[in-house]
Amino acid sequence: MISTSQSFFQLIVVLVCFVVVLVLAYYTTRWLANYQKGRSFNKNLKIIETLKLSPDKYVQIIACGKNKYLIVGLSKNEVTLLGELNEDELIDLDSIVSENNNNNNNASTGFSQIIEKMKSKK
Repeated sequence: MISTSQSFFQLIVVLVCFVVVLVLAYYTTRWLANYQKGRSFNKNLKIIETLKLSPDKYVQIIACGKNKYLIVGLSKNEVTLLGELNEDELIDLDSIVSENNNNNNNASTGFSQIIEKMKSKK
């Protein structure tokens, strides 16, 4: 029969082992992420945005060089060039959000203005 002190000691050992495994998993994941990041680094191509249309269909904006952006449709078996954009045709969402926050004190005011604009278009 196991005494109370032995079972408590076993519990502590199991908890310490569990924490060690969690820490090892965390640092292994970080190392793998940095390793993959270093391997896939390129200077000329960068994915700017991705929009998921369905579980296996996406639309991406890809930066090619300095001022050229491609809109690409991706599916399970096919990649399709949908169009090209210039830098001035891109919408900077961060500036729109900060401008909206400066103009409106709360999100409900901004949303109500959007609804009013949509109603006025009808």
